[in-house]
Amino acid sequence: MANARGGGAGRGKRSALRTERGLDRLVNFSDAVVAIAITLIILPLVDTAQEYGGEPISDFLGANVTSLAAAALSFVVIASFWRDHHRLFEWTTGYSRSLVSLNFIWLAGIVFLPLPTVLIVDATGEDRGAAMLYIATMLVSMVAVRLQEVVLVRDGLLSEEAAALRRSQLLVWAPTALMLLAFVLAAVVPGLGTKALLLLLLSIPLSWVVGHRSHAPRQAR
Repeated sequence: MANARGGGAGRGKRSALRTERGLDRLVNFSDAVVAIAITLIILPLVDTAQEYGGEPISDFLGANVTSLAAAALSFVVIASFWRDHHRLFEWTTGYSRSLVSLNFIWLAGIVFLPLPTVLIVDATGEDRGAAMLYIATMLVSMVAVRLQEVVLVRDGLLSEEAAALRRSQLLVWAPTALMLLAFVLAAVVPGLGTKALLLLLLSIPLSWVVGHRSHAPRQAR
């Protein structure tokens, strides 16, 4: 395990729990919860398919295109959240109570996401509540994983290589800021709903920049 660095890291070391087995259990538990949540997204469609009868598959797909789109969107969202979480914990050398608490908040957003996924399918165009709940749920997980990174840095629980490759905080928090803006727009603009999430497309070039910066130094080393 890497040792804590510096005065601030030394203070965090006293509250850090550094057993490899404990860290592995934390990661494995998180992966299992994500796997269950991502599976639950499709289960309502499975139930609908069982009740559909022997009609042509094209009729089923046409009748449930909105549900399929919502399920696909939520699948992509959870997969994206897991990848971000996975990248962070690849650099982690230990854990603390604060990290565990924030991880449960992150998982709460993941577990809750299938519910607003169903609600936005049944919501009318004038119902802003379903879209707001959907976006707010994602925002919870996004904020939680970013705060986990803050805690890891504070407690000196990132590897030395990770510390050297730390990304610009402006870029790291940009997708979260875009999600917050999407929530505000969904709340104040009638009929916009989940279309506000198109703002997140702006995070794609930002993610490329972040990934390019995080890998280039490693190649040089």
